[in-house]
Amino acid sequence: MFKFLTPTPYTSSAAALTARKSAPCGRQKSTVVTGMLTAILLLSACQQQAETDIMDKGGQTVEQQYANANKSAVQSDEAATRIAEFQPLYVTQMQGLQRRLQAEYESLQAADTSDSESVSGNNAQSTNDSSQATATNQAKPKDETVATSLDINTSTEVGERDLKVLKSLSLEVYEPQLLPEDELIKRYQQAMEALYQPTATALSAQDIDTLLNIVTLTPQLFEHPEIAARLTLKSPALGRLIVQYQVWQQIEVQQALDMQQLKQTQQQEFETLMTKFDDTIKGYDEQIAKYEQTLKEFK
Repeated sequence: MFKFLTPTPYTSSAAALTARKSAPCGRQKSTVVTGMLTAILLLSACQQQAETDIMDKGGQTVEQQYANANKSAVQSDEAATRIAEFQPLYVTQMQGLQRRLQAEYESLQAADTSDSESVSGNNAQSTNDSSQATATNQAKPKDETVATSLDINTSTEVGERDLKVLKSLSLEVYEPQLLPEDELIKRYQQAMEALYQPTATALSAQDIDTLLNIVTLTPQLFEHPEIAARLTLKSPALGRLIVQYQVWQQIEVQQALDMQQLKQTQQQEFETLMTKFDDTIKGYDEQIAKYEQTLKEFK
């Protein structure tokens, strides 16, 4: 008797909308809290990704790199032994360099003294010549005297200009600093200790000067990987000098091997030529002997 109607999609949607509107307020708050938790989780994931991004290739963060840059390096026993072994060689090389510099300085000083005496004599001669020139100009006609004065003024201007250029150049020779043996040893040890100080600690001017002398006079010291690495970290410029020295050393070794190989090749070629020459001479001797035998038979 009763007929029930099946609700259409439109009717269902309207009913659902009505139900949501009539839902209690607590359910809406639960939805908001869920959204906030989701956002927090997303931010946490982004932060972890950012921390992963600042990791360098060695697996160190910026904070770890900063800490390492301000931490002293530990010197190995092998490196300490090598540094101690090269100390006497460095001192001997520096003493020889100081003697050569002192000899050059004394030689230049002697040359300057000789030049000063020569200049004094030339100045005296120039004074006499100037006096004679003045007397001659007074005896010359007026027009000729004016022309001569113009020439002198021109020469004076050129001379003053050249003098300004020379004054801008520093030709002063400084006496070399001669350090005693104990001071050379002290500076050597201080420079080696400075290599193992924190990377962020800059080298002093004295340490840089000492290290430059060590690199120049005893570059073999830095064939040790640890010492070479510390030098490169503390002073990349000095590290490049060591690399250049090692490259040139390899080139010299290769050139020596090439020369030795060339000499061996030339020696082999020479021996081959001598063998052929001996064989040729031997053949000639046999032919001459046969010819002489033939002549005897005819006689």
